[in-house]
Amino acid sequence: MVSIEELERFNPWWTKGGVPLEWTQEYRRKLYFSIEPYVKRRQILLVYGLRRVGKTTLMMQVIQSLLKSVHPRHILYFSFDEETFTIKDVLETYQKVILHSSFEDSPESIYLFIDEIQKQDGWENTVKTYYDLYPGIRFFLSGSASAVIRKRSTESLAGRILDFTLLPLSFEEFLELNGKNTGRIKEDPDLWKREIIPIFYRYLKYGQFPELARETDETFAKKYLLNTIIERVIYRDLPEEFGIKDIELLRNIVILVGKNPGMIVKYSEISKNFGRDQRTVANYFEYLEYGLLLRFVYNYRGGALASMRKMKKVYFSTPNLVFALNQNLDRILPLMLENLVACETGAKFFYRNSFEVDFITEAENGLVAIEVKNKQNEVTQLLKFREKFANKMIDAYLLDVEGEGEKDGVRIIPVWKFLLGI
Repeated sequence: MVSIEELERFNPWWTKGGVPLEWTQEYRRKLYFSIEPYVKRRQILLVYGLRRVGKTTLMMQVIQSLLKSVHPRHILYFSFDEETFTIKDVLETYQKVILHSSFEDSPESIYLFIDEIQKQDGWENTVKTYYDLYPGIRFFLSGSASAVIRKRSTESLAGRILDFTLLPLSFEEFLELNGKNTGRIKEDPDLWKREIIPIFYRYLKYGQFPELARETDETFAKKYLLNTIIERVIYRDLPEEFGIKDIELLRNIVILVGKNPGMIVKYSEISKNFGRDQRTVANYFEYLEYGLLLRFVYNYRGGALASMRKMKKVYFSTPNLVFALNQNLDRILPLMLENLVACETGAKFFYRNSFEVDFITEAENGLVAIEVKNKQNEVTQLLKFREKFANKMIDAYLLDVEGEGEKDGVRIIPVWKFLLGI
């Protein structure tokens, strides 16, 4: 049985009336405003994202808002990140020692915030049972393994759940956290160029995580990224979730991708180099994708299904993790820039067939081809792609750190402007 002290530790508003200021932070991520209208609705809310992107802070901000109209004891928060209790243990104790009644007898809605839900075996069935039995319950769940959580939620909670992804900080959010007025910057971006470019590099290296947004110590930032995200996922999260035994292989794959973001994934070569079974290597890449550390981009072949069967490239879910794994930044910075664009655009495809284009995105009315800075700002690859897919392609541009203009009908756009939608 969960002790009352354990519950009170997670829920100080029961005795103090509010959420501690250090738990909420003043800044609201954009996702907060997307979720807020649904908080009091019947549907279960699920937020998933990489470790340390701010899921718990988001929950605390929602709780803080609810406390304006909801009795403090009608809001429960519990994290399974460190605890070994079950959902049932927590909810039964909550009813007995805090509510002094069952959920069924409560005349008002009860708000249940459950953090790191993926740590609970069969969580989806437990949540479904409580949801169906007690219409007055409002569930708000968070987790750190997207594919597993989404699969289980869509299978067991279809029609009952709304899911949201909390991504690493956007460049606009990063600027706002650093006290910049993004509205004024967008009005006259060139006026701000000299100020923006240095902090853009900080964003590229480690600024996509809220706790590092204002950090200036690169050594500390690198240690933070290694210890609280990369090593946590490798040594704890994925082994717990999938029963992984070969931690060395998992770590070697992470280091390999960290040194070569955007590499073509050839499982046969990797398995030979690591002395491991090819199927095991492929599985471990998938586990790292499930853990939101890696993302794949596939070679475009005229359609999604055909492309998925072809070669693929792999990137981290944020270039900040690439920074954490490298000492030679001169070599790795161009690859970090490419990694950033992969994440920002959400590109599913690249193109390689006698020539290569970094990313292909699909818009409603056609294809957009994107190249990330190369030495001469060469647009030849984009022109070849435009010729080959003339009936499908609607736009093409090359992203540079500072360069801007047009070459042979292809726009050259500074990355920082692209990130701000300018």
